[in-house]
Amino acid sequence: MGNDILQAIPQLEKDIPADQFMVQEFWVPLAWACAILLPLAALAAWWLYRRSRKSAAPAITPLQEALAALAELDAELPPMRECALRLSMILRSYLAGQAQDPALYETHEEFSQRMDSLSNVPLSCQLETRDLLEHLAEFKYAGETESNATRAHGLIETARTLVVRIDAAQKQEQKNKQEVTA
Repeated sequence: MGNDILQAIPQLEKDIPADQFMVQEFWVPLAWACAILLPLAALAAWWLYRRSRKSAAPAITPLQEALAALAELDAELPPMRECALRLSMILRSYLAGQAQDPALYETHEEFSQRMDSLSNVPLSCQLETRDLLEHLAEFKYAGETESNATRAHGLIETARTLVVRIDAAQKQEQKNKQEVTA
């Protein structure tokens, strides 16, 4: 019985060269490479396409944001204190985006005491901006809770005119700088 098991084990030929076992077809690695690289290339192309579509959408400017928020506030016309609070926030957000002024992140007192406040706002609009923010602060801290649609509408319209003027003045300043350097 022991001999039968030994007879069942195959014997290898002694003269088979090792190179024979290492021969591969040229097409096998190429097929594997294509099977891996084609889906990766398609995924990369799809990702680039999606990314370019998202960046192609025009960004909303601080002026557009401010005008939309002012229109919404004008449609609601809340009580004076709330209107002044929201109007102040709209103006400060606009100044933070348009003129890179940190007014949005400061209290009214910090804003008033800062020497360089509104330095990036065109000179022709600085006094009007400061006066409007001071006027709004009076309403915010006075605690007036009753509605006054005429006064609220007037403040909103003043703010609307001011942000449009700031935008126009900044564009004019940029145009003047470009003409000087040209």
